[in-house]
Amino acid sequence: MSLVPPNYRRFVALLTTLGALLLLGCAAVKGPSGGPVDDTGPVVVRLQPPNLSRRIDPRASIEIYFDELVDPLSIPGSLIFTPQVDFTTKVRGRRVIVKPAQPLAANQTYVLTLQRGIRDYRRNKLSRSQQYVFSTGGEIPTGRIEGLVLESDPDATIVVGLFVPSDSTVGYDLFQSVDLADDGRFSFSYLDSGRYRLAVVEGGLADFPAGINRRRYALSSEESLAVQGDTVQVRMLLSSPLTQPQIQSLEWVTPTYLAITFDTPFGEAPPPAGLYATQNAATWGYVVLSPDSDSTVVDLGEGYTQLGEPYRIEPFVLPGPTMEDTLQPRVIVKGNLVRLEPVAVAGSRLITTARGLVTFSEPVRLPEGLMARVMGRDTLQVPLLQDTPLSASLEVFEPERYKRAQFLGGDITDYAGNPLADSLVSVMLVFQLPQSTGEISGRIIGLAGTVVVEVREAETGRRVAHAVTDTAGYHIGLVPPGFYHLFAHGQVGRSSLPYYSGSWEPYRPAAPFASYPDPVEVRPRWEVGGVDINFNVALDTTQEVPADRKD
Repeated sequence: MSLVPPNYRRFVALLTTLGALLLLGCAAVKGPSGGPVDDTGPVVVRLQPPNLSRRIDPRASIEIYFDELVDPLSIPGSLIFTPQVDFTTKVRGRRVIVKPAQPLAANQTYVLTLQRGIRDYRRNKLSRSQQYVFSTGGEIPTGRIEGLVLESDPDATIVVGLFVPSDSTVGYDLFQSVDLADDGRFSFSYLDSGRYRLAVVEGGLADFPAGINRRRYALSSEESLAVQGDTVQVRMLLSSPLTQPQIQSLEWVTPTYLAITFDTPFGEAPPPAGLYATQNAATWGYVVLSPDSDSTVVDLGEGYTQLGEPYRIEPFVLPGPTMEDTLQPRVIVKGNLVRLEPVAVAGSRLITTARGLVTFSEPVRLPEGLMARVMGRDTLQVPLLQDTPLSASLEVFEPERYKRAQFLGGDITDYAGNPLADSLVSVMLVFQLPQSTGEISGRIIGLAGTVVVEVREAETGRRVAHAVTDTAGYHIGLVPPGFYHLFAHGQVGRSSLPYYSGSWEPYRPAAPFASYPDPVEVRPRWEVGGVDINFNVALDTTQEVPADRKD
C-alpha cells in the first residue's frame, strides 16, 4: 500500500513536463555557438530558367535560388521587370518563385532586376543590384552601360535611373532603375541599341527631377549615351543639390532692419542683392529704409543656385513694424577677438597686410574718416571702413606687430540715430603667422574652354586652393605643406565653384571632370611642376561579372 497521495504524483509529473518544455524552449532560442558572424548578404546561385534563356514558356514561373534563407518581406518590392509585369511571389526557404499574373508577350525580351533590398534574416542585403534576362523569342539584346559614381556614401540609399526618349514629348522617360553598390558601381544590361540618359539621386527617384533641388545628385557629362550592342562606360560625380533657398521666416529687429531666415544656407551661391551676412549661415540682414506702417512687401527678386543660376524668390508681405527704435547698436565680436586674415603677399616675406572684420547687432552708419588705433610694438592709425550695414573692416600693415585695436563709438549710429552702446570700443587682434607655402603647376590636356583646378587635402577632401584658367596650363600658389589630390572640371554654370552636375529641366549635361592619378606632396618654398591633368584618360569602371552571369 503506497503512502504517497495520488495528487502528489500528478504534481510531480506536471513539474517534470514543465521543466522539459522550458529546456526545449531555451534550446530553441539559443544561437549557434562559435563560428564567424554572418555579415554578408544573400548570393544568387541558380535561376530556372537559366539567365539568357530564349523561347521560354510564356506561362512558366521563374525560380531564384539563393545560398541562404531570405526574408520574404524583402522580396516583392525588390524585383522589377522591364517591361513591367504584374507578378506574385512565394518564398520557400532559399528559393523564390516568381509567377507572372498573365502569360508573357510573344517574341519579347524581359529583364528582371534584383535590387539590393533583398536581404537575409540578419538584414544583410545583396552586395549590388543584379539583372537577368529571358526571352519568349529568339533574340536577346547585348547592349550594356556600366558606370562608377564618385564621392557616393555607402551608407545612403542611392538610385541610378536609366531614361529613354519619350514617345509623346521631347523629353525622356524612366526605363529602368538600380541601386548603387557600396563601391559606387552600377550597370544596366541587355539594352536595345539606342540613346539613353542617366540620373543618380541620393534618396531615390520618387520625386525626380524635383529631388535634385534638395538632395545630392549626378548626371552624365554627355548629352546622351549611344548604345549599339556594345558596352558603354561612364563615370559620374555625386555633388551638391541645385538648392534654391526660399524664405522661411522674417522678423523685425528694428523698424528698419529685418532678419530673413532661409530654409537652407546659400553656401557658395551668391545671395540676392541687398542681403547682408550675419553669424547664422541661414539668416541674412535686410534694410528697409521706409517701411510701411500697415504692411511691407519684401521682394528680393532673383536668388541663385550653387552654380549661380537665377531663380525667383517669391515676395513676402508682413505687417509693418510697431516698435519704436530706442535700442543702441552693439559691437558683436565673439570672444572680443578680431581675427586678421592675410590679403597681400610680397615675394617670400609672407604676409605684409591683413584684414579684420568688426560686426554690429543691427545696421549702422559710420562717419567718414573714422580711424582705429592699433597698438602693439608701436601705435598705428588705420581707417575703419564700412563693408556692409552690418560690418566694418580695418587693414593692418605687418599684422604680427599688433595686438589690440580701439575706435570711438560715439559717432557710430543706427538708422534711427541711436549711438553705439560703447563710446570706446576695444578689441584684441589675433594673427597667426602662416607657414611657408609651396606651388603646383601643370598642363590641362584634352579639354578646351574654361577649366577649374582644385587642390584638395588627401585625407579630408577639403579644398584649400583653386585656379581658373582658359589656357593649356595652370599655376596655383600659397599651398600649405602636405599631401593633396588635384581635381579639375570644366566650368559649365555661371560660377566656377562648386562642381556642376547639370540640370534636367532644361537638360544640361554635367561638367566634364578629371583628376591627377597620384597624391601630390607640397613642401615649403617648392614648386611642384609637371602635374598634368588629362581629360582623355577614362576612369576604370570595369567590374567583375558574377559567376551566374558568365554564360
